[in-house]
Amino acid sequence: MQVNDADRRKLRDTIAALKAKTIGNGCTEAEALAAAEKVAELLSKHGVASESELEFEELAVEIGRRTVVDNLWSQVAIFCHCKLWYRGNGRRWAVIYFGRWNDVVVAEYLQGVMERHIRAATKAFQATPEYRRRRSPRTKREATKAFQEGLVAGLRDKLWAIQWRRVPKTEGTNHLALVLSPLAPVEAEMERRNIQFSGKPLAPVKGASKAFNNERWSGAAAARSIDISAAVGGGQQDRVAGCLT
Repeated sequence: MQVNDADRRKLRDTIAALKAKTIGNGCTEAEALAAAEKVAELLSKHGVASESELEFEELAVEIGRRTVVDNLWSQVAIFCHCKLWYRGNGRRWAVIYFGRWNDVVVAEYLQGVMERHIRAATKAFQATPEYRRRRSPRTKREATKAFQEGLVAGLRDKLWAIQWRRVPKTEGTNHLALVLSPLAPVEAEMERRNIQFSGKPLAPVKGASKAFNNERWSGAAAARSIDISAAVGGGQQDRVAGCLT
């Protein structure tokens, strides 16, 4: 079913109101998770019936300065059947998601979920003796960067594992091709619109040195403790319900 502009605005307004219902705004963990579940329910009801009715859209999510955390957004894009690129320079960057209009809304939402986990896990890490024993601002920055590298790598693996599981395996078929097949119409639309990129590929953000591998392992361990596809229940920390399964 095509979604008209009024329906689209109503959906986005509703999502914005639900996303605002966070612990920081005074509600409980369980209430925030229930809001996340409702967002997923709304999104799932606003898909399209066939490829002939696909509506494509470009959506920018501001990220400020680029960091090692940015390595997660390409996996978010693939998970949400979108293509991704960056726009900006210096300290002002945005992640650009391109895909079906409802998929880019999911990508924006999922990026927010991941950012919330990363902030919480980083704050917890910076309260540990492992971090506090670092004396200089430089080594504290490097320790944080290494922790976030490990954390992001673990979260990428979790998203990929969920995506791999949700595509039925068919004997004699390339399963990876099935996982990535929803991107084909997105790429075709980019070609139709003549969306092209010139110049050198964007350089990756430099990671921390190998001297901080212990912090990387701590980040990976923190990722393993985060249940990004859990159902609402119990008010437990690090549980986010929603559009992951």
